[in-house]
Amino acid sequence: MEKTKELTRCKWCEEDALLIDYHDEEWGQPVYEDDALFEALTLEIFQAGLSWKTILHKRENFRKAFETFSIDQVKNYDHEKVEELLQDKGIVRHRRKIEATIHNANVAKELIQQHGSLKNFFDSLPEETIEKQKAIQKTFKHVGLTTAESFLMAAGFIQPDHSEACFMNNK
Repeated sequence: MEKTKELTRCKWCEEDALLIDYHDEEWGQPVYEDDALFEALTLEIFQAGLSWKTILHKRENFRKAFETFSIDQVKNYDHEKVEELLQDKGIVRHRRKIEATIHNANVAKELIQQHGSLKNFFDSLPEETIEKQKAIQKTFKHVGLTTAESFLMAAGFIQPDHSEACFMNNK
């Protein structure tokens, strides 16, 4: 897709090439693979209280720190690994979010065993958005309703909130 200034986009992504690419190519596109869904949820958790720009610019560092968000790897992280991650200046160093990521990897593994995949789990949630949000909040650690909604939009489970003038609105 052509990245020109002539296209009107959501204001949150203007003026930053990485945000523009994310907005145009990723945001709201369906995610099917387990580790990719785990990544999307984890990044939304780390984003809470910060800007998406901060998280997106640290995404590659997060991928290194969490072994490309391998659920099978992250679920086995121990106290020593938490302490190591708290020293990693390339990521957001927030103990509760790091610990939640490890906890959520274990939850994700259980959900995959129960449902066959994370996508199947998310697809099994109630149709109403608020009920989906509540189910995600109840299932995963360090997830509020806003984080759950942001994840659902990012991973293509619900329509993203593009601004009215955005060229992606209603696509």
